[in-house]
Amino acid sequence: MKELLQHIQESIAGKNAPVSCVFANPVRMRSLNRRYRGKTYTPNVLTFRLAKNEGDIFICKEIAAGEARRLGIPTRERIAYLFIHGLLHLKGHTHSRTMERLEREYVKKFLLRY
Repeated sequence: MKELLQHIQESIAGKNAPVSCVFANPVRMRSLNRRYRGKTYTPNVLTFRLAKNEGDIFICKEIAAGEARRLGIPTRERIAYLFIHGLLHLKGHTHSRTMERLEREYVKKFLLRY
């Protein structure tokens, strides 16, 4: 998993981009979401951008695993997709058709399902 995420990071953000990927439990994810976004739900991924291509991506494995089961895909593929989503936010993208198109391109490039 680590090698896949590293390859994805290098392809999207660059080889030397200072990005950390943190796996957090649902309680921590909900707490971060409430504190920094004012939202009360438990998200599957949170991105904290420090600068372009730089920041922290928090992923909730438990939520990703549940989503993967519902989608009928391996959990590692769902986590990889969430990491792609987070990296695109680090690059400054917001939820839009452009971001969705980029996600589809990267999913195809890395042979993932999401």
